[in-house]
Amino acid sequence: MQRRSKRLRLVVPVEVLAFEGETQLFREFAQVQSVSAHGGLVVISAPVSVGQTLRIINRRTQEHQDCRIVNVETTDDNKFAAGVEFIRPAGNFWQISFPPLTSRLVVAAQN
Repeated sequence: MQRRSKRLRLVVPVEVLAFEGETQLFREFAQVQSVSAHGGLVVISAPVSVGQTLRIINRRTQEHQDCRIVNVETTDDNKFAAGVEFIRPAGNFWQISFPPLTSRLVVAAQN
């Protein structure tokens, strides 16, 4: 699957919350290890699953975004690396500008 935006290695301190209905399942301070214009990779100790919704709070700005988990892997230290995508467009949530992806189709058409 082709990415919608470039992924950049950037460590961002976040707070992660998970809910089931009105019940808070967990709240954890964590770090995002890489970011894109559409989401990121957050490492947390709480078990999570694909499709689950998390609220991520950028601890630098206090802005929050709801995200959907699209991928989960177990890390070497028994934590969970969760790939998340923003549910709504997130603007400048990570406080950086992302370069546009060059479409492979456009590049191929120019050759």
